[in-house]
Amino acid sequence: MFFKKRPRPGTPASISASPSGSASPDGFDAQSERSALAEMLLKRSAKLVLGRGELEIIRGVCQAIADITPHIRLAWTWFGPSDTQTIRPQVFAGPALEYAESLCIERNLITQVGPAFSILDGKPAEAFTVSQFSLFGPWRQAARQHGIRHVLALPITSAFNGYSGIFVLYADREGYFNDVGIGLFAGLGELFGSLMTVAAEREELQRAAYHDALTGLLNRHALDLIDRRVYRASLFEPVSSILMLDLDRFKSINDRFGHDMGDKALQAVARVLQNTLRRGDEIIRWGGEEFLVCLPQTPLADALTVAEKLRKSVEGVTDPEPLTVSIGACEIAPLQHLAQAVARADQALFQAKSGGRNQVCVLP
Repeated sequence: MFFKKRPRPGTPASISASPSGSASPDGFDAQSERSALAEMLLKRSAKLVLGRGELEIIRGVCQAIADITPHIRLAWTWFGPSDTQTIRPQVFAGPALEYAESLCIERNLITQVGPAFSILDGKPAEAFTVSQFSLFGPWRQAARQHGIRHVLALPITSAFNGYSGIFVLYADREGYFNDVGIGLFAGLGELFGSLMTVAAEREELQRAAYHDALTGLLNRHALDLIDRRVYRASLFEPVSSILMLDLDRFKSINDRFGHDMGDKALQAVARVLQNTLRRGDEIIRWGGEEFLVCLPQTPLADALTVAEKLRKSVEGVTDPEPLTVSIGACEIAPLQHLAQAVARADQALFQAKSGGRNQVCVLP
């Protein structure tokens, strides 16, 4: 009498049957494969949720899928605004992760990419075969270099601000997802949607907490975040500088033209400052008509040049009347936190105000 050897618990079987229970010609056991995936994913997920961020959990689940079965070569996700034009995997895992690292899909090429990305435009999920002779280069590369034969693309849905995403899995066996079924993976896609929605909501809340509602600039709550960028632990680290700006006689604009016009003027100033500064410079609406400009890795001499550009750019704001700004500048000393440097820049600003306004003063 002969007995079929049962697979060890938690390990995928190499001999199996199709979902209907019949053995496939090459001995692949789809039912055992599906059971092993479900069992091990539940065990792994219980550990993954402890003290981890949403994206870390998703990465862990993708890695668990690749660890559980050798047939899954790659799993990756993308999530973002539904009108995003360029899609790049954000979270990925599996032996073929090199493929995901270099993958970049332009939305205007989606018709060439096939079902894996057409779901971004509202098409239903489906699994499809990838050929070594595909006309689409990335598919050809995936098939030839990574042994990928079957791909499953699943939508990630979210009600958050028109966000959506995609969950894509690659297998080395043709018809793999037809045999194993997509139910388990579709459930993971729903889980990923919930996790990514939570992450997006948290990011939005954080953005709101650190940004000024009127101008869109950072607010004082962001001071500690910027402090990490400009703090100098020694004399040998790059020098940074700050500028404190205060619009001259701004109270009279509110008094004579109303607060609505004053708000519009502040928004115009914020735009001018942003357009004048370099990428990587930071602006904080310090309060009222005051702005703090942080210039990472910028010595005082260069900061004064920036300050003069800002002063002249503010003069271009003429609605409801021409504006001017006084500016105090200082270099951040070693071992000095940003809040301490702000106090010194404030002293320089006081000098600029006392000296006649519409000028730049420096505190060495």
